[in-house]
Amino acid sequence: MSVETSTLLSLALPPIEMKIKLLLILAVLTPTLSFAQQDSDFLYMNAYIVIADSSSNYFDLREKMFELSDKLQIEIDTMERGYDKYKNLICLPDNHDNEIYAGEYYPRRYPSEKLSLEYLDYYANGKKPTGGIIILIALISDEKKTAEEGLRKIKKYERNAFIFETKIYMGCMH
Repeated sequence: MSVETSTLLSLALPPIEMKIKLLLILAVLTPTLSFAQQDSDFLYMNAYIVIADSSSNYFDLREKMFELSDKLQIEIDTMERGYDKYKNLICLPDNHDNEIYAGEYYPRRYPSEKLSLEYLDYYANGKKPTGGIIILIALISDEKKTAEEGLRKIKKYERNAFIFETKIYMGCMH
């Protein structure tokens, strides 16, 4: 074998020490990567969302939200968001302290019995909304029984209210 062929083979095939190092790295990383996949399941909450109503008209639902708040004595949580008619979007103000979500939609995610206007797209398939169907949420819970109790209260005033079961991402949004 010529010197040139020997050099090319040594470049193409790693030395035995390199093979051992690669096998050790793979042995260490494989369980970690597998755990990371399982661990990502913990970033999602099985959620039961009580939806009082839905519409593509923000202002109609907003009015209904205030009426339900008065009737049921349930707090409204806008999360500092409003409606930007130029963007056709429920969003934080453009000058908000949260630089990443300033001027953007930021969803309600944690269990609570509060009224808010949200986008169905986010809860149905995790998509970033750009307008569309708005839902009037009355409750988010991680327990079906709690959602069913909340639904009974809402049904007294909104006969079309229902529970929407989904998974909500609970990890960092930044």
